[in-house]
Amino acid sequence: MKSIFSIDNPVFKTISRIGDMFIMSLLWLVTSLPIFTIGASTTALYDCCIKIIRARDTNVWKDFFRSFRSNFKQSTLIFLILLPIGVAIAAVMYFWARIYDGAEKFATVMNALSIGLAFMYVATVLFVFPVQAIFENPIKKTIKTAFFMAIKNLPVSILLVVISLAISYFSYVYPIVAYVFFLFGNGLFAMIYSVQFITVFRKYNPALNPDRPEECDIEGISDEKKKTQKVKKVKGSKVIK
Repeated sequence: MKSIFSIDNPVFKTISRIGDMFIMSLLWLVTSLPIFTIGASTTALYDCCIKIIRARDTNVWKDFFRSFRSNFKQSTLIFLILLPIGVAIAAVMYFWARIYDGAEKFATVMNALSIGLAFMYVATVLFVFPVQAIFENPIKKTIKTAFFMAIKNLPVSILLVVISLAISYFSYVYPIVAYVFFLFGNGLFAMIYSVQFITVFRKYNPALNPDRPEECDIEGISDEKKKTQKVKKVKGSKVIK
């Protein structure tokens, strides 16, 4: 029987995880302040969360900054590519939502299409940084993989988009929610989201279990990022990071 003072005790594990989520939220917030670094900080956040879920030994501070540095260039470029696309989609939605005179039916159809496009965009953005954290791909392939994962796993996409919209709504209506979320919620919801992402990833690579990096069937996936480890590419498949 484990002692209540053992570090393996569920109570201590829970306290440790809460501490990890607080630290990850703080690190994400600080490293996102320049704005253009949001992509790299989000990738590092998911990298840490997924390692924890996979029951790997994790030093949150060390792993966060290791991932932030190793993913900085590509994650930043992905963010800078997706940001203007999101602004354009928002502008289109705003435009068609306010067209009424003489074109009500057409405007309604276009507004519905723009909402559908916005949904797929948000779902892709939610997937793209976890994909970047776990899989080794060129930028184009990373975005493409995230997009098709979001489509093929529509129930998960809908769930994550709805949660994200709810967080945004309550943060807008109740500013205190926004303060609490940015202080602690990023780590918490990243952990919740990561449970869904790792479930999706395992559909393509059942070997993506704790401490079992093996071959996978998604083109563009590589073995877990390590500074000294070379990526071994297999014809017709890649290996997990």
